[in-house]
Amino acid sequence: VNIAATSEGQIFSGERCKKVRQRYQRIKGKLQSTGTWNAKKHLKKLSKKERMFKRDQNHCISKEVVQIAKGTLSSIALEDLSGIRDKVTVKKAQREEHSKWAFAELRQFIQYKSTVAGVKVFLVDPRNTSRQCSVCGYIDKKNRKSQSEFVCLECGHTENADINAAKNIAQRAAVNQPIALCS
Repeated sequence: VNIAATSEGQIFSGERCKKVRQRYQRIKGKLQSTGTWNAKKHLKKLSKKERMFKRDQNHCISKEVVQIAKGTLSSIALEDLSGIRDKVTVKKAQREEHSKWAFAELRQFIQYKSTVAGVKVFLVDPRNTSRQCSVCGYIDKKNRKSQSEFVCLECGHTENADINAAKNIAQRAAVNQPIALCS
């Protein structure tokens, strides 16, 4: 739903990407059912356009994150999501959305842009970042009420789930006031 979130509370929504992906998926479905040579040619063009759009979105987000970190003299902490597709199972309805998730590309863009800007990047184990309370540290699957709502069963802390996870990532990185992203 959200591409990234910072520990300061800024959320980079994935709503626009989702709408574009759905629009292209509808068009692709119609073209695939046609099956003509021109339809196949058009499908290739659409795939390239969709890929360029996602790449541009990742560039814009990574640029903004690195600028924020540089401006506040902070570091960046990211979840180490390498191999996540092998570890996580998703429902059939979510397969396409999950497989087209370009988190590795976003991480690569952030890393190379932060190197140029002189900002340090730390990778953090993603285990339980969205289930742990950023205030008291209590971990429970039931803390996550919905995709966007986090309510700690121990201390009652309430917050957007992505921002809470970003704060946990920042704490795990053990750096001075980092901007933490969760994807």
